[in-house]
Amino acid sequence: MNASLFEQISAMRLDRDGTMSILLKNGRAITASGGREVFEPTSAIASYTHHLHSQQLHLQTTRGHNVVVELPRPGDFAPVNKRPTIYLDQNHWSTLTKAIQYPERVRDGRELAAAMRLVEMATDRQVVLPMSSAHMAETCKQVDFEQRYRRALTILRLSAGWQLRDPLSLRLFELQQALTTRFRGRCLIPPAAVTLEPNAVHASREKAPPASSSDLPSEARWFARVVGCIGGIIDTMLDADHVLMDPQHGWAAGFQQFGDFLRNNPSGTELKRQRIRAKFMADIGPELARAALQAQIATEQMSVWYLQHSHEDVDRMPALGLFREVIHEKLATGSLRWNANDLTDMMYLTAGAGYCDHVVSERSHASHLANAYRRLGRVGQVHRTLDSLLSRF
Repeated sequence: MNASLFEQISAMRLDRDGTMSILLKNGRAITASGGREVFEPTSAIASYTHHLHSQQLHLQTTRGHNVVVELPRPGDFAPVNKRPTIYLDQNHWSTLTKAIQYPERVRDGRELAAAMRLVEMATDRQVVLPMSSAHMAETCKQVDFEQRYRRALTILRLSAGWQLRDPLSLRLFELQQALTTRFRGRCLIPPAAVTLEPNAVHASREKAPPASSSDLPSEARWFARVVGCIGGIIDTMLDADHVLMDPQHGWAAGFQQFGDFLRNNPSGTELKRQRIRAKFMADIGPELARAALQAQIATEQMSVWYLQHSHEDVDRMPALGLFREVIHEKLATGSLRWNANDLTDMMYLTAGAGYCDHVVSERSHASHLANAYRRLGRVGQVHRTLDSLLSRF
């Protein structure tokens, strides 16, 4: 297919049996068959249809459900177009799923009304509800297939391809930016945190994309890359087999032990603060080392940064600054317990709070985030309920 023909295409459809259909702008249709199924036997996808004029991809599942995702253009990964971005904790995705599938299970009438209004706004593309790899993991580990499928379908439909970039990638950039600015006197161009970029949810684990045939025009190669990534995400979430997750017991146990130390060895406020900062810096040590390597910062410069600038620079970091303050909140309180899921919750919620216009969390994390905003002198929109969120619109 040459570039001039590609420009004449209105829509392209690929069916499970290998049939490829191309609709041209003049109304002519071209159909060809590959003679074999193009998806894996376990794939939940029955067909793809790419509408070029609207930059949308329509997918149909083998159960007859439709999913519409927005597609990026090369060089424009985040066409938010002034829409509010809202990061939802997993429990609020559960509320949206219930509101759509089993409204009688949402016992709070105000919360049900807010959920249905948010579904309408997301469907009409008035807001952006990015999906994260935490949402994927929490959904895929659910054992009951029907419940998992319906929650996955809700997330996929309402996120419409929008993703929250991997928090590890965002944190690494924040550290690299701080070091580069401090010692190189220049700023890096930040990647979009809420984006349609292929596989941004796994950006810290992303490998170089496989080489495409040079015989294809650049538009076709780009399309193959985008569809392959979003199709993989959709297939993973709708898969019939649940995925066992490995919670970070060691991380939680280490912070629980440190919290017990602080409680059993009381000190003044400033000394406690210094101890918590030291624990935080030790915790991000591997990330800091990687950032220093990428920024080409010498060991002597890192010592200077750690001793003289780290506190001030972390204050300004959208995600890591909040993460540090949430750690401070839990450790300083003394009576709070550390659970295996805390690392995931804290990393993703602080990334969402740092880069989205709104974040909706469960009660305790919402309180931690609100206090973190206050200590950093920031203004942020953190909500405990969907009803509270919708009151801002």
